[in-house]
Amino acid sequence: MFRTLFAAAMPLALAACTAAGRPADIMPDNSPADPAIGIRSTHHHTVLEGYTHRVAVEPKPWRQQNDSQAPGGGDGS
Repeated sequence: MFRTLFAAAMPLALAACTAAGRPADIMPDNSPADPAIGIRSTHHHTVLEGYTHRVAVEPKPWRQQNDSQAPGGGDGS
């Protein structure tokens, strides 16, 4: 059993080793190691940019919430 398995697996292993060859060139065109590119300008964003302070309120009835947000103010459904 082992000999049969070994005889079947050995050609597959040898074929995989020879087919690998040289790996493809996957480096991007603009490498960070290229000094000709220079330094890209960055813009600083704060963590809290766009934050709006909201205070907690008591829950309202859901029908009143839906009617106030419906197109047309909840008329004619």
